[in-house]
Amino acid sequence: MIGKNILVFGGSGQIGRHIIRRLTNKNHLVTVATRNSHTKGSILKTQGNPGYIEIVETNVFDEKKLDELIKGKDICINLVGILYESKNNSFKNIHVNFPNIISRISKKNKLKQFIHVSALGIEAAKDSKYALSKLEGEKVVISNFPNATILKPSVIYSVDDNFTTNLMSLINVMPFFPLYYNGKTKFSPIHCSDLTDTIYYVISNNIYSKIIECVGPEVLTF
Repeated sequence: MIGKNILVFGGSGQIGRHIIRRLTNKNHLVTVATRNSHTKGSILKTQGNPGYIEIVETNVFDEKKLDELIKGKDICINLVGILYESKNNSFKNIHVNFPNIISRISKKNKLKQFIHVSALGIEAAKDSKYALSKLEGEKVVISNFPNATILKPSVIYSVDDNFTTNLMSLINVMPFFPLYYNGKTKFSPIHCSDLTDTIYYVISNNIYSKIIECVGPEVLTF
């Protein structure tokens, strides 16, 4: 039996690959939007059951193309995020402007669900451009799509994340490592598969208009 028609932005990241496998295994039709199918397509095609995944290359800031892509879908999931700014990707563009566009178009096309992955603890980080952009992104999503579900995960880890693996690599080669704020900063890391379970639960149980904080079972410090 064919499930829901789901559009995923940010499918090539660690969360995206996990959720694509989970959704297609349960017979949901998944469309993954990417800016470069030549570099990401080969990876993405191996993540889902054949016949249940479609890879579409598109300009993610072209509203006309996005409207065509979003039309007819049941659910839109936004996993797009960056940890560092670059010449072509600013926090404002990726965390605010892009969610603003797709949440507005999703509401216009009367999608049933809009799921947006943000970050935990950003309300208290007043001096972080990353946190401020994430917080502004949440606000525009809720303004455009009041029934959106916002997931706010702690540090997400897996064998191929961009945080813990880099951290461990640095510790292995550096003779010393700086402990910012005396190393007392606390984290409750969540494994990528647990976050995937949460997203799948939200979809399966038709959960709307919620802000869900996603943390792991342990509290750790540096």
